[in-house]
Amino acid sequence: MDVALDSFGVLQVEPTDLCNLACRMCLPQLDRPGHVHGVPGGFMKLDLFQRIFDDLAATDCHFDHVILQWMGDPALHPQLPDLVGIAASRMLGRCQYLRVDTNGVLLDPERIDALVDAWLPSRDLPLLIVFSLDAVNPETYAQVKGLDALDRVKRNIRYLVDRRARIPGDDVRLNLQLQFVLQPGNAHEVGDFVRYWERFLACRQDGPRGPRGYDEIMIKRLSVAAGGPGQAAADRLYDRSVREQGVRPREGAPCAVEMWMDRPWEHDDEQQTTPRGACPGAWMTPVIRHDGLLTLCCVDVGGQIALGNLAEHGFEELWLGPQADALRMDHVQGHFDRHSTCAHCGGIAWYGFPPATVKAWLEGMGRMDLWPGYRERMGVANDGCAALR
Repeated sequence: MDVALDSFGVLQVEPTDLCNLACRMCLPQLDRPGHVHGVPGGFMKLDLFQRIFDDLAATDCHFDHVILQWMGDPALHPQLPDLVGIAASRMLGRCQYLRVDTNGVLLDPERIDALVDAWLPSRDLPLLIVFSLDAVNPETYAQVKGLDALDRVKRNIRYLVDRRARIPGDDVRLNLQLQFVLQPGNAHEVGDFVRYWERFLACRQDGPRGPRGYDEIMIKRLSVAAGGPGQAAADRLYDRSVREQGVRPREGAPCAVEMWMDRPWEHDDEQQTTPRGACPGAWMTPVIRHDGLLTLCCVDVGGQIALGNLAEHGFEELWLGPQADALRMDHVQGHFDRHSTCAHCGGIAWYGFPPATVKAWLEGMGRMDLWPGYRERMGVANDGCAALR
């Protein structure tokens, strides 16, 4: 995904860092349940959430999209519909869509109705609900997710699709993503997962008014410790499994099939030979913790590169402030070891951040003196395009 620097990238806001599952792939939740950030887990207070989004609206901050989730499951938050309503009203016209990621266990019909009703006044802003499923059979789900709840989640998804069909109008921007993170324990099911949900949507999406919303099946790569030991093996498992089971990306009815075709990290435990560029995370992935702490990157679970708390400061004050820009300058100069989070990270590769974008940022900062060094380190031509090696 390419995210232009005329926005502040992809904003994640964490309603809670608590979770009701024990997914094998989520090491922070497994290793430190209730303390994933090194602080006691909790819920973002409604008045703090309101303050943050009022500030974003007042300063006319624009994002590619806004995600209400980070390390926990937002459906645990007792006021999730209120959060969705506030975010949708403040971000209308300021982002492409609002997104809620959930395992769906607690998103029952009553809560779905409340969430949809809270979003409807701002329905011109598309709402994407992402269900993290990772299995097609209950036995696999219980093994991978730590709880036998797949049938309950399927019922909730059915209700959401049926509820969407009852929304008046022809342009219903309530969208659905069914997500499968391919990993040991579920890799053998990826083909069946795609076929199951394709059949499901083919049966339920076509009503008297035709297709409702935009639906997609997402097959994601497993992220292992930000490109740490085991990442290359996980990528090989992904490539082999989708190839052998005939899973391919495509558009069209009844749904799209989206896939992570490229490796998720610029460097991993086996790929270290190419020079590491400035990480898009420092420009494109602001994350707000449930207590209001703003950090530069979704990898920064421990808050080592946090910028300050939005209970006391405005977003632009921190995101465009000297502390954030100092880290970005370090990235341009290759000084990743000055920041503990960055030093042990492989560098995000799922957002486009070409050298020409770095050049444009340096021009805006009045620091074109750093461009020749970056250009030489990354092996690019003078115009910022990649050179042939």
